Amino acid sequence: MAMYQSMSVKLLNVSKNFGSRILFAALTVTVNSGQCLAITGPNGSGKSTLLKLIAGLGKATTGTIQILVNGRELDVEERMACLGLVSPEIIFYGDMTGRENIVFFTRVRGLTCCAEQVEECFETVGLTAYKDNLVHTYSTGMRQRLKFAVMLATKPLLWLLDEPSSNLDADGKTLVNKMIVKALAGQAIVIIGTNEPWEAQHAGYKIELV
Repeated sequence: MAMYQSMSVKLLNVSKNFGSRILFAALTVTVNSGQCLAITGPNGSGKSTLLKLIAGLGKATTGTIQILVNGRELDVEERMACLGLVSPEIIFYGDMTGRENIVFFTRVRGLTCCAEQVEECFETVGLTAYKDNLVHTYSTGMRQRLKFAVMLATKPLLWLLDEPSSNLDADGKTLVNKMIVKALAGQAIVIIGTNEPWEAQHAGYKIELV
């Protein structure tokens, strides 16, 4: 994380079409370290799609999305190495424990997560008592917390959060709020796809899709 001292995410005239349907067009914004961007809009307006484009999991129809560190643009592999994604589409291995899922997903990223770091991640998201339980026994809210635990284990400086408080109770939403505040204080960039006003309140920049 220390190597990424100054980061910027730049959307330059970004558009996305599906056939003849224009999902969004001409989006231009720059977000820097310690700043938050909220992407809002009704279901189907393209919030998740835009987050995927920023993650490098798709290509814009027109325009470019740049992620720069200390003024140098990252390639696709470097981009993936420095971001964390929380999304409804993330699926865990139900026949593995929470702990085993964290170890697996960090190894896939080419990272090493020691036992102490795993413990810390579970403690942060409030799942310490369930870390050795099989994930298929987790509630939907617990799985959402586990997504954050996995993301924290990768120590990203770019947080991409798609409906981050979905399936969470009041305590879980408070936890998400605290994690976002801490991430921004640590100079991460946080980009949130949301229709929750309390999540969007963190944002100094907003894109409203229709």
